[in-house]
Amino acid sequence: MDERLRVEFNEWARAGRGQSMERGHRPVGEQAIARMQVKEDSRVLDLGCGFGWATRLLAGYARSGRVIGIDISDEMVELARSSSKDFDNVEFQTGSAERLPFDDGYFTHAFSMESLYYYADVGAALREVRRVLGPGGLFLTVVDLYKENEPSHQWIEQLRVPVHLLSVDDYRALFEAAGFVDVRDERLYDPTPVPEDYAGGSFKSRKDFLRYRECGSLMLTGRVEL
Repeated sequence: MDERLRVEFNEWARAGRGQSMERGHRPVGEQAIARMQVKEDSRVLDLGCGFGWATRLLAGYARSGRVIGIDISDEMVELARSSSKDFDNVEFQTGSAERLPFDDGYFTHAFSMESLYYYADVGAALREVRRVLGPGGLFLTVVDLYKENEPSHQWIEQLRVPVHLLSVDDYRALFEAAGFVDVRDERLYDPTPVPEDYAGGSFKSRKDFLRYRECGSLMLTGRVEL
């Protein structure tokens, strides 16, 4: 599964989709990151970082700390590095979410934008995030493809890799099984206007796009017990 993801997202990197993903995800991503209460000296993991837009945004909060982005796509990681030369508190690595190459308890925060449902073993990925977070550490993830957001299901047939279609309760159960406490879910909404002339792309119609927006992005948080 890791190799299929690597090949697919390398193709996305060559097609410039990292930049288009930033345009699509950033309005909600900024809201989510603002809720994380990252401090100047925080150590933050950006899981499934793509070409690094969220890593760089997080680095603006953790100015005297460290932000590490990790992604299965080596070509996305190279794009992230070349786009982040002005940041001295960021680092990027290629690796698997199910086998994170970090010490136990190293991070204070972890973030993931639109990547969790791609992992072959979501539970294993969550256990790894839990492992690398220290006591009191926070994990926040945002997913747009989830069971309650019916229009998002259109993406499954468009993607060339398998994905998980999970409900809010499924995600909450996985968080709790991985050892997170104080698990919460919330919906975030993208305020960007939908063009009147929208004629398809990620969705078959403007009506579907509007319904997707009305459902909102699913944000989940969990903490490591003190």
